[in-house]
Amino acid sequence: MTYKKLVEEVSEMFKSIGIDDARLTPSKNPAYGELTSLVAFDIAKERGGDPGKIAEEIVKKLSEYKSGMISSVEALSGYINFKVDWMRYSEEILKTVIIQGSDYGKSNIGSGKKIIVEHTSVNPNKALHVGHARNVCLGDTLYRLFCFLGYDVTVLNYIDDSGTQMADVILGFTELGYPLNPEDNLRFDAYCGDVVYVEVSKKIEEDPALAEKRKNIAKLIEERDEKYYKLNREIVEKVLRDQLKTCWRLRARYHILNMESDILTYDLWSEVFKKLYEIGAVYKATSGPKAGCWLLNLSFHPILSKEGDEILIKSDGSTTYVARDIAYGAWKLGGTSKDFKYRVWIRDPWGGEVLVTDLDGDVERPIHGAEKVINVIDIRQKRPQEIVKYALELLGLRANRYIHFGYEVVAMSVKDAVKMGYKPEEGEEFVHMSGRRGLYVKVDTLLDMLKEKIRSEIRDKHPEWSVEKIEEVAEEIAVGALRYSLVKTDTDKMIILDTDEMLKLEGDTGPYLQYSYARACRILEKSSLEYSFKSPIEPVEEEKQLLRRIAYFPEVVEEVGRNLLVKTLPNYAYMLASDFSKFYEKVPVLYADNIELKKFRLAEVLAFKIVLGNVLHLIGVPLVEEM
Repeated sequence: MTYKKLVEEVSEMFKSIGIDDARLTPSKNPAYGELTSLVAFDIAKERGGDPGKIAEEIVKKLSEYKSGMISSVEALSGYINFKVDWMRYSEEILKTVIIQGSDYGKSNIGSGKKIIVEHTSVNPNKALHVGHARNVCLGDTLYRLFCFLGYDVTVLNYIDDSGTQMADVILGFTELGYPLNPEDNLRFDAYCGDVVYVEVSKKIEEDPALAEKRKNIAKLIEERDEKYYKLNREIVEKVLRDQLKTCWRLRARYHILNMESDILTYDLWSEVFKKLYEIGAVYKATSGPKAGCWLLNLSFHPILSKEGDEILIKSDGSTTYVARDIAYGAWKLGGTSKDFKYRVWIRDPWGGEVLVTDLDGDVERPIHGAEKVINVIDIRQKRPQEIVKYALELLGLRANRYIHFGYEVVAMSVKDAVKMGYKPEEGEEFVHMSGRRGLYVKVDTLLDMLKEKIRSEIRDKHPEWSVEKIEEVAEEIAVGALRYSLVKTDTDKMIILDTDEMLKLEGDTGPYLQYSYARACRILEKSSLEYSFKSPIEPVEEEKQLLRRIAYFPEVVEEVGRNLLVKTLPNYAYMLASDFSKFYEKVPVLYADNIELKKFRLAEVLAFKIVLGNVLHLIGVPLVEEM
């Protein structure tokens, strides 16, 4: 039995006396019990009377009900508190968790329903930096969460292969003499981003003629010119393969890669524009700086109207990215008559197929009818995303299902920026990253830096370990440190990267959780006894608190599925590990007073290991059995 089943049992008690909604919540103070009902306050508000006396009357009626888990019901100042029989409740918790194992906390609430999660969507002209990694880790956590809740989840990655930034790179290769193959074994994504893109951007600022050439190249790519489109696609795919290697290193999965050039060729926009025109939502400006442009009328929107109407088609006939996003959003919500074809482009390290849009593809994968379409995009795109959602609403689509999952940016601590050669200005507290300036921390660089620190510590602690084992564990700890640091913070707060903080074995870090998991593994390995669900004595308070936290895990998962507050999962993991630490310090396991008690406490350790493993899986922190 978990917390949810306990709630169901108490709810049945109330129904037996004619109360359908008991208004149950976890007790704020465990001394008063495990559950509290606020129903007496509701009755007093509706019918009048003293909540305290109403609660006492309800308790008298409830005392006649025979309950399996409830040991007593008490009224206190209008609150109705339920205490449990911990001998039975602990047995039911452990039995449920250990029998279900990796399925504990899973749900079928998403059975038969679809979710779309789009994340990453990094321009294919550079290596991923840690700002992109926050997007990847948040998006992948949402994917894992909704799979855990039983939904059919499709992960999209939008590849902007036809924008100005790609034209910069192609200009470098075709006009400025940059070789297609980098020297010194530099990865191709890093070469394009750190060398070609940065240097070409500087040259364009110095030479207006190059800007005109770039504009022409962008146009030729969009028109699928044989020379430029072919070269562009070749570059994009080479960069994308390297980018995906980084994402896979972070344990992220993808199902569909939507190439913008293919989306333009399918011409979803024409169909969407026609509908917007027919309902009078767009108009062509005839005067002023926007003359000749088609704009979306925002005058009826109470907030968006304050900054004026939005350009969808420029005076030269080209579409803006907001227009393309509206068309793409309409496709996601099933609001277009056209659908893409795909081909299998690559397989991920776990054997899964990764599809890419292809005009001549032989694979179809309809995604219409999703309960939610979650778009993981940084907070700076809040207004454009609100415009997209408003346009979808005007089109008569279920715009409430289109969710902008926004997050703040990632900056570098000055300390880490200095390590990479940056000269800070006086008083500067952190450094924003910039691809054009070449100032950013690549994900792989950061992981390798973390890994080197860990590798050194492991060698000192475990000189008997093989090189392969050291590499494997160091990689898992580095990935865990980074992923945890990027999902534990409120999404509306900026993260300032600090590599020293991420690796601490104490406090709110990924390695601390991995160490807690490894500690549980070590305890279980040292014992030759089988575990037992039954305790010979009532659990002490440290045991109750650990079991209480374990029992609540399924509620946590469903809660995050409802409110999308991802940080709840890492916060729960940290509190669970903290409860286990207190348990470990105060409660003897291997040296318990008698065998039966030892068996019971081994079951508690096993249950903790299972639940921590499950929540770490949800946030993508690798499990480490020995550190």
